[in-house]
Amino acid sequence: MRAPGIPGPSGANQLELKTPLHTMAAFGVGNIPDSIKNWSWNAFVLFLYAQVHGLSGTLTGIAILIALIVDAVSDPYVGFLSDRAQGWKYGRRHTLMMFAVVPFGFCFYALFVPPEGLGQSGLFLWLLLFAVLNRLFITLFHVPYKAVGAELSRDITMRPRIKAFGTVGMQGARIGLPLLAFGYFFFESAAYSRGQLDPANYPPFAAAFAAVAVLAMVINIAGTLKPVVGIERLEPPRPKPRIGPVAALKAVVSAMTVTPNVRRSLLLAIVVFFAISSISVLRVHLITYLWQTPADLTGWLASAQAIGAATGAIVLPFAVKTLDRKRCIAVGMCGYTGLTALAVLLPVFGLLPPPASRELAFALIGMFMAAGVLLGVYLVAIASLGSDVADEHEVNTGKRQQALISGFGSFAIKTAGAVMVLLTGIYLDIIGFPAGAPVGSVPWEKVEALAYFSAGFCVLGCFLVLWVASLFDVSLDKQREINRRLQAMLKAEGTSTA
Repeated sequence: MRAPGIPGPSGANQLELKTPLHTMAAFGVGNIPDSIKNWSWNAFVLFLYAQVHGLSGTLTGIAILIALIVDAVSDPYVGFLSDRAQGWKYGRRHTLMMFAVVPFGFCFYALFVPPEGLGQSGLFLWLLLFAVLNRLFITLFHVPYKAVGAELSRDITMRPRIKAFGTVGMQGARIGLPLLAFGYFFFESAAYSRGQLDPANYPPFAAAFAAVAVLAMVINIAGTLKPVVGIERLEPPRPKPRIGPVAALKAVVSAMTVTPNVRRSLLLAIVVFFAISSISVLRVHLITYLWQTPADLTGWLASAQAIGAATGAIVLPFAVKTLDRKRCIAVGMCGYTGLTALAVLLPVFGLLPPPASRELAFALIGMFMAAGVLLGVYLVAIASLGSDVADEHEVNTGKRQQALISGFGSFAIKTAGAVMVLLTGIYLDIIGFPAGAPVGSVPWEKVEALAYFSAGFCVLGCFLVLWVASLFDVSLDKQREINRRLQAMLKAEGTSTA
C-alpha cells in the first residue's frame, strides 16, 4: 500500500524511470557531507595531531587505524540493516540518514578541537573516541545514501547521469573546501608562517564545515525522500527478516560467493584507495614542506584535482552514450596515479621550477587539474559499475541489497585507508620527521623521503588497478540482459502486490 502523498512508479516501469533534474541535484548535494569528512580527515587529522599537537606519529596512526577498522566493519552491517528494514515511517534509507545528521556535526567539530593539556595519552584517547564516533555517524548517512542513487533509476543511460551528479557534488565540495579553508581560516601570523600550523585556526574551521555538512544532509533528505519511499512502498510484503550479526555475516558470505563481481569490486576499492590515500594523507605535508606553496595559491593547489574531477564527471556522460566501465576505470585511475606521481617526483629531481616559487605552484595546479579529469572519469565509471553489480546480485538472489553492496565498497576503502594511515604514521617516526617544524628547517632528505613514499604507492596502485579491472565480467550487453530479467521480476512483484 502506498503511503499518502508519496508517488511511486508501477512495478512494470521502474527500469524506465527518468529522474527529475531537481532530484538529481539533491542527490548530488548528498555527497557533500562525506566529502567534507574525507577531505578534512585526509588533509588535517594526521597533520593536526602529529605536527600541531605533537602526538607521536605511531600513536596517531594507531588511533586512526582503530577508528577506520571499526568504521569499516560497520559499513556492511549498516548496508545490511538498511536493505532489510521494514515498516519505518521514512523508509529503510532515509530513517537512518535522518538519525545521523546532528550527531555527525557535533562529533566532527570535537575531532578538530581537542582540549589543551591532554598529553600524549589524553590526545590519543580524544582522537580515538571522536574519530570512531565521527565515522560511525557518517556511515549511517552515507551507506544508505549510496543505495538511494541505485534506486532512483535503473535505466542504463540515466544511471551514469545520476552518478555524475553525485560525483559533481563530491568534487564541487572538494573544490570549495580547500579554497575556504586556506583562504578564510588558516591565516598566517607573526608566530606561524603557515596557518595550518596554528592550533587557534582549527575551531572556526571545524564549526563552519560541520554546519555546511549538516545543511547538505538536510537538503539531500528533503529532495530524495518522496521518490525513494514511493518505490519502496510498491514492494510486496516480505516476512520479517533477521537483522542480527549472524544473519549479516551470512549475507556478506553469500554476496561474495554467489556474485563474483562483488568480491572483485571489494578488491578494486582496496587497491584504488591505497593509491589515492598515499597522496591524500600527506597532501598538507607536501604543500608545506616539499612544494612550499605560496599562501595565496595553497587553496587553488589543494582544489585543482577536484576542479578537474568535476569537469571529467560532467563531460563523460554527455560525451559518450555507452560507458565502457572497465576501460574508463583503467584509463582514469592509471592516468591519475601517473600524473600524481610525476607532480611529486619532478620537483625532487629538479625538473620543475624550485620550491616556494609561483611558477612551480602554477605548474602543479595544471598537473593536478589534468589528473583530476582522469579521476572524474574513474569515479563515474566505478559508481555506475557498483550499481550494475548490485543489479546483477539482485537477479542472482532475488533480493535488493544495494546498500549492502555499497557497504562492501566503503569497507574496502576504509580498511585500505586505515592501513595506509598507520604506515604513514610509522614512516614519519622512522625517518624522524620533526613535529611543528617551520618551513625550510626540515632537512631536505627527509622531505625527499616523504615524496618517494607517496609516489611509490601511486605507481604500485596503477599496476594493481589494471590487474583487478581485467578480472571483471561486465559489459553493456550483459547489463541489458540483467535489466530484462529485472523487469520480469518487477512485473511479477507488481502482479503480486496488486
